[in-house]
Amino acid sequence: MWTGDERQQGVIQRAREAFVTDPRVLAVYLVGSFATGAADRFSDVDVHLVVADESTAWFQDHWDDVLRELTGPTVHTDRIPGLVGGLGITPDWLHVDLIIHPLASFDRLQYDGVKVLFDRDGTLFPDGDIAPQGGRPGDPYWPTDAVNLFFYFLGNLVTVLGRDERIVANQGVGAVRDQLVTLMLAERGVRRTSGAKRLNALLSDEQRAALEAIPAAGTDPADVIAANQYICRQFITRGTALAKLTDTPWPTEYVEATLQHLHNHFHTNFA
Repeated sequence: MWTGDERQQGVIQRAREAFVTDPRVLAVYLVGSFATGAADRFSDVDVHLVVADESTAWFQDHWDDVLRELTGPTVHTDRIPGLVGGLGITPDWLHVDLIIHPLASFDRLQYDGVKVLFDRDGTLFPDGDIAPQGGRPGDPYWPTDAVNLFFYFLGNLVTVLGRDERIVANQGVGAVRDQLVTLMLAERGVRRTSGAKRLNALLSDEQRAALEAIPAAGTDPADVIAANQYICRQFITRGTALAKLTDTPWPTEYVEATLQHLHNHFHTNFA
């Protein structure tokens, strides 16, 4: 098993040691190929921190400084949208990701495989490293972010087509489809957030057939609407069943408001 070249191992060792004296940092761990045993000399190093909630704003502003504590000089850094943290590229082109999780939103099962480098009081990873499941099904769970994003993206179809932004509308079909994929993974209890180019093994035959049946959508508004209608019906049918299975409240008001918004503008039903 590859344990890393000098550059990769240097980052991992600094991640293991650098935050021991910083009480704001509660845990440090690796995800990705260095957590699953699939690393090679081309692999990124994916470092994650769990921090005290009250320190989140500081890390939001200074994540790139923290990253350089691990990597040394960088030739490029870029924030990752929607997350606290980002990526860095070193002068010899090592790619390192640093993601910071506030304690309140930390989920130790979010990633498929975890290598624990530091756990301040032993409570965030009580069983230590988490072995990768490799897409094997587990217990169904509720994907809050995917549900919220789905209806947000869906509702924005009114704005996009109202402005006749047909290219953006076509891109939006992919955005809502991706949230449906996330919901399907939650149905199966698959908690894998990497390996986007290897999706088939994570889905059931029925799920794959449902995704492959999404109507083709170019830039014609009628085709875009038809694709969104199909995806919406799939999402609501599966989502309501999953909410019941996981004993989670279905966001009825949000869903109904979104469907009414779409009906008011397109004069057709999406559910």
